[in-house]
Amino acid sequence: MLQAIARKREQTQDEARTEVLRRLGDRRAYWHAVIRQRVPGRYVEDVYGQVTVRISAYIAKTDPRTIKDIDAYIATTCVNCAIDQLRRSKSEAAVLIKVGIPPEGVSDTDEVVESEGYLLIRKVMAELLTNRQHLVYVLRHVKELNSREIGEALGIKPTLARKELEAAQKALAKEEVKRRLRSLLHEQL
Repeated sequence: MLQAIARKREQTQDEARTEVLRRLGDRRAYWHAVIRQRVPGRYVEDVYGQVTVRISAYIAKTDPRTIKDIDAYIATTCVNCAIDQLRRSKSEAAVLIKVGIPPEGVSDTDEVVESEGYLLIRKVMAELLTNRQHLVYVLRHVKELNSREIGEALGIKPTLARKELEAAQKALAKEEVKRRLRSLLHEQL
């Protein structure tokens, strides 16, 4: 045991960073399970990505050798990111209610457009767009709000709402995405 402690103290910062990232990657299924205990399954991969970004940023700024228990640190970061996601989801639901869309309007029981086709499209959109881009896109094209109204509803500047909408439209305008959407809708018929 003393040898392990001595070895840990001799570890360089780069080795410590590598060890933290290795544990994060090697135990990915476990971290997904930790996250899944706190958020719906559709958010797990997004939250895991946030965990990776947060941990990478932390170990880039500070000496990772100061982390006493790597697994406990990663688990705590998973829980914190999951809680952040739940808060974001709750605030997005409040915004949807404010602009007249029921919060289930962006869930799998979609009432904005009641069709199997839209659910297929929504699945593709969820893979390509961030949550905010998707929300801005729906508010613009379903509720027909302008950038100023979207900005007010989401608590962001109208210019940011326009940029998010442009990014969403650009992602959805790619030819391979159009083909994929056509294919999904054709298969349904």
